[in-house]
Formats: sequence, structure tokens, C-alpha cells
Amino acid sequence: MGFLDRISPKGNYDEEYAYEDEMLNEYADMEYAEETHGITQMHSVAQNDIVRIVTMWVSSYREIKDFAVEFRSGTPVILNLSQAPNTERARIVDFAVGLTFGLDGLISSISEDVFLLTPHSVKLDERGENAQSDFVR
Repeated sequence: MGFLDRISPKGNYDEEYAYEDEMLNEYADMEYAEETHGITQMHSVAQNDIVRIVTMWVSSYREIKDFAVEFRSGTPVILNLSQAPNTERARIVDFAVGLTFGLDGLISSISEDVFLLTPHSVKLDERGENAQSDFVR
């Protein structure tokens, strides 16, 4: 007699399971009154699924409307200013800061030339040493 033979149940237990199935079938046809007092009904929470993020290469102040329209519609924008001259870059960043502040968003510096603009409906999780690199909030 092996170890598993001593601990495994002996006998046929199909009859026991058949009894449970009969009990379930007996109650399956019954209608239950729904009691709602003291119970809060659960509702699904709408999720703001981000289906796209727009990357914009802006080289002059005349091009700000392109990323402003995208951001205003609720789309996160990666703003790449690597091709903008320094004088234009300062104006573009000032506009982006005002835009995100006005729409209750967040602007984060990814690098010297790249910024992430996130609308208020998007939660941004930052981890690491430089987690607090945002201009607004």
C-alpha cells in the first residue's frame, strides 16, 4: 500500500454529487424577491481609455494651434521642440504652460526639448528620482 493510497478517499462518490445536482435543480426554478434595502447597487465606472497620444514637432510659434487643438480635445500631447530656435522655444513653452493650466492639465518635462502635456482626465504616474519634474500643480 503506497502513501497516496492511504490518503486518497475510497469508494464511489458520484452518488453524493448527483444529490447536490438534484438540490440545485430544485432551487433553480424558484424566483427570488430582490431586496434592496441597505444594499447599494454597483455601477461600472467609466474609464478614460487613452486610445492615442499625439507627438508634435513644433519649430515656430505659428504652429502652436496644432498641438493646442489636440490637447483641448482631451488628447495627451508629446511636444518636441528640438527643431525650434531658443527664442521661439521660450514662447512655445510659455503658451503650453498657460494652456495646460487653463484646462487644469499637467505639463511635464521629459528632456530639455521634449514636454508631455496631459489633460485633467488622464492620471500621470511618475516614478524614479526625478518624479517631480512638472511645471504646473
